[in-house]
Amino acid sequence: MRHSIRSKLLMAILVVTVLTVSTITMAFYFKSADMIEENYSESLYGRVEQMTKLLDDSIKEIYYINLKTASDEQLYKEIKTYQGTKSNESIDAIAQILRTSQEQYKDLSSLYLILPDEGTAVTSDEYPVCKRELSLESIEEIENTASHEPLPMMTRDVVHEDGILLSGVQTINDENGEILAYLAANIQERTLYYQYLEPLYDDIISEAIVLSENNDIITSKDYGRVGESYEEMDKIPKRNGFFEQEGEDTICIFERGYFSGCGIYLTVPKNQVLGDLAQMRTFLLGVVAAVIFVAVLLAGYITRAICRPIKNMTDTVELVGQGELSLRLETAAKDEIGVLCTEFNSMLDYIENLIAQVIQEEKQKKDAELEALQYQITPHFMYNTLNSIKYSALIKGEKEIGGLLEDFVELLQASINKKGTFITVADELHILMNYVHLQQFRYQESFEVIYEVDLEASGCYIPRLILQPLVENAILHGIDMKNKKGQIKIQGKIENEDRLTLTVSDNGRGMSKEQIDELLNNKTKKTSGLSAVGIPNIRERLELYYGDKGGIGYESTPEGTTACIYLPVNRQ
Repeated sequence: MRHSIRSKLLMAILVVTVLTVSTITMAFYFKSADMIEENYSESLYGRVEQMTKLLDDSIKEIYYINLKTASDEQLYKEIKTYQGTKSNESIDAIAQILRTSQEQYKDLSSLYLILPDEGTAVTSDEYPVCKRELSLESIEEIENTASHEPLPMMTRDVVHEDGILLSGVQTINDENGEILAYLAANIQERTLYYQYLEPLYDDIISEAIVLSENNDIITSKDYGRVGESYEEMDKIPKRNGFFEQEGEDTICIFERGYFSGCGIYLTVPKNQVLGDLAQMRTFLLGVVAAVIFVAVLLAGYITRAICRPIKNMTDTVELVGQGELSLRLETAAKDEIGVLCTEFNSMLDYIENLIAQVIQEEKQKKDAELEALQYQITPHFMYNTLNSIKYSALIKGEKEIGGLLEDFVELLQASINKKGTFITVADELHILMNYVHLQQFRYQESFEVIYEVDLEASGCYIPRLILQPLVENAILHGIDMKNKKGQIKIQGKIENEDRLTLTVSDNGRGMSKEQIDELLNNKTKKTSGLSAVGIPNIRERLELYYGDKGGIGYESTPEGTTACIYLPVNRQ
């Protein structure tokens, strides 16, 4: 089914419009989504960063209070007194010191003084003030926490055994440097949650946790996870900031305190963040539909205005194609279509003139063909006459003259014959032998020719009459027939399985470098002699047929000159 240019143009306008509007709309939508996501992430990260700093400052403050309390001389005296008397008055005095220190900071839930040798814990709580017979496991846990000073750790409450605390532990040493007691500053897990985590929660946050330096969960909305090691530790980044979780449509925000090592980690589903874009999507789809509707109306009007003159021109061209060359197009328009109509009319005028010219030339061509048929008689007459002379010489016993005439006829036929641009090396040598025979008769056997052509090279195809000019140059300009008997050697071989090399060598007087350069670079073709081709013609034919894979070169010494032709192997 053939589609009109108007339908193609209309379709092109609509496709371009739809693609452009869709691309711009999608770019706007995704840019808006990225901006909303980035703004929300930056805002939430700012809040997390602020809360993390407050948490870090709180832990730092508690650390300093714990450190100050552990250095209190009165506390040290009461501990020594208790170890000596085991009196309840000493325990009450220790508890009072702990309460006074606890009241210095609101986030400090309790202070525990653990006496490892006695297995006793004194608290700042109103009840119980003291707990005796602590388990060895509890004391070891306190000792382990003290080894991580100043960083706090999640520990089991040694007094209220069902609780979990964030504890920072200081050691109290005697005058010999031995550990006398441990002082644990504790923060309740729920205190951390309500103070630092709950303010961050909104309707779209899917997970919010506070992690210790070892990535243990300090507090979470899910109380059952408190104290556990975070199972997806590979998701915890090495640096602070917000990022998208690879392979998941989730925004992750993380900030870790510099002093305590505790961090706040939040995750938010992207689809929740971008939920407000639903109305924008509806609005953008409406805009796209409206733009496409207007584009259809405008495209219909524009294509009709453009294609009407093209339709008229198409109808005229079809009639001209049917033979009505007298028709012409109207050229009222001044645009490109008007120029096209004008040029089409000029083309029709030119075609009419050209047809008349072709008719005249065909008539002249027929006359020339009749005249050429008459000239074809001349070469045949020459061959027949030479053959008659040859047979007459043979009848009269002049075999040498008959042989020379036969060689000359074959050589003349090979030179004039235009059929077959390429012949085998063997055929080329046969023609060359006829030529050499004539030249030896002319110069009275004053030179000899030696043929050394490999059997494999004899079957290769080469351009016709490419060796004869080289032999002619060797006879006329190479060998010195006055001083010594001349010798010409013709060699042919295949090198590297894909290169045919043909050489013509003589034992003459040699050539200078200037003569070789002039011979190889001269662009004037030789026209004298039987071949009528010459060295420039050989060079040009090799370049034409083989490009840079074929060529001719000369080497000369006082003992003689060697011409070398190289070309690709061609066995057809």
